[in-house]
Amino acid sequence: MRAGAAVIKNISTEQGRVLGVTSVDDELFVFVKPADHHVAVYSIRDYRLLRHLDVPGYRPDYNNDMASCVRRKCLYMSDYSGSCVHKYGLTSTATCTWPVADKPRSLSVTPSCNLLVTCQCQGEPSKLVELCADSGQRVREIAFQSDVMYPWHGVQLATGRVVVCHGFGSNTLHRVCVVGDDGKVTCSYGDQRGSDVGQLYGPRHMAVDKDSQFIFVADYNNRRVPLLSPSLQFVRYVYVGEGLPQPSQVYFHQSTRRLFVGQWSRRDGGDVTVIQL
Repeated sequence: MRAGAAVIKNISTEQGRVLGVTSVDDELFVFVKPADHHVAVYSIRDYRLLRHLDVPGYRPDYNNDMASCVRRKCLYMSDYSGSCVHKYGLTSTATCTWPVADKPRSLSVTPSCNLLVTCQCQGEPSKLVELCADSGQRVREIAFQSDVMYPWHGVQLATGRVVVCHGFGSNTLHRVCVVGDDGKVTCSYGDQRGSDVGQLYGPRHMAVDKDSQFIFVADYNNRRVPLLSPSLQFVRYVYVGEGLPQPSQVYFHQSTRRLFVGQWSRRDGGDVTVIQL
């Protein structure tokens, strides 16, 4: 079932789980594990494979993620096992590594172009860490309260509000939440895991429409993509159906209004579904 959307392309990687999807200018970058190369680069116009990228010293992990900064023409790739973030320059191909004391899982770029890192911590609350885009130095951190367990991804809206999705298994809440600087939840969508409207089951990743500030959510185990308002009210399902085996990544391309949904299917391998809104 689709509402106000149409699938126009399915990019088959045939290699494994899609860990990251993003773009800079007219190029689409897809990070897949396992693969012979770290990142496949496609044309954003016709989805033709252009080349591959390798990041020296990078160790792919199923907890890793990728984000991009158009202003700085670079990619960011989290290294969960190496406790660091790799910055890859697209114009000079120069790379640098920023250490992160905690386990960096997912990434997003803030409206001010800093890097927001969702970290899983051992023996203490998990947190969001904001890194300076120029130096990689820690600007601030938000330690989550105890009810935000298994955080997967965090984003910052144009209003400054920070949104995080979290939840795993049957012993945690499965929600998208707005959190304050003190880590407390101020509003949320979801609760116990489930498949009804108002419920999520494994929300893994988010993307933000910069115009409306609406939020797309990769609802992993429910195999769907709900759309939420900036105040986390349910708007509609962008896509529900067999075409999304297990959506684990979402990326919204603003100028074409296309949503890229990275998937993982043990049977078929990783795909990226392109949805025209």
